[in-house]
Amino acid sequence: MLYWIFDLDYTLYDLPIEQRFDYSLLKNDLQLNYLLEELPCKKIIFTNGTFDHGIRCIEKMNITKNFEKLIARDTINDLKPNMSSFRSFINLVKIKNSDKCIFFEDSIDNLIQAKNLGWITVLITKENIINENIDFQFSNIYVALNYFLSKINKNK
Repeated sequence: MLYWIFDLDYTLYDLPIEQRFDYSLLKNDLQLNYLLEELPCKKIIFTNGTFDHGIRCIEKMNITKNFEKLIARDTINDLKPNMSSFRSFINLVKIKNSDKCIFFEDSIDNLIQAKNLGWITVLITKENIINENIDFQFSNIYVALNYFLSKINKNK
């Protein structure tokens, strides 16, 4: 099974970090909705935010229907990058060793832990960062998803 795993804050949406977060800044994101719909297999959100925060965000962006589950810090009582949070996530989602996981995240520390699990790591940042634990790096989620969708479509 293939799992597309997404961090939420500053991975699925891009708001200025220095700006105070406000849900009204999140808008219906037709482009992201379309790209997520095109991805085959299971899509899961894995966030250090609360479950309620995650739900509010994806509802405001109108992308809720694309995700099978949302796993948050209060779902597993732990935070990334603690390996125990990843293990709890794996158990809740029922990921097997033979499954392939592609993890989109804006934190290098979280990607390092994912890489230790054998996941494919995708850093979303505008910075140019070189790290051996990062398999792919993109400036935003749209560029990243277009890249993966082009690879999938090429193999059809």
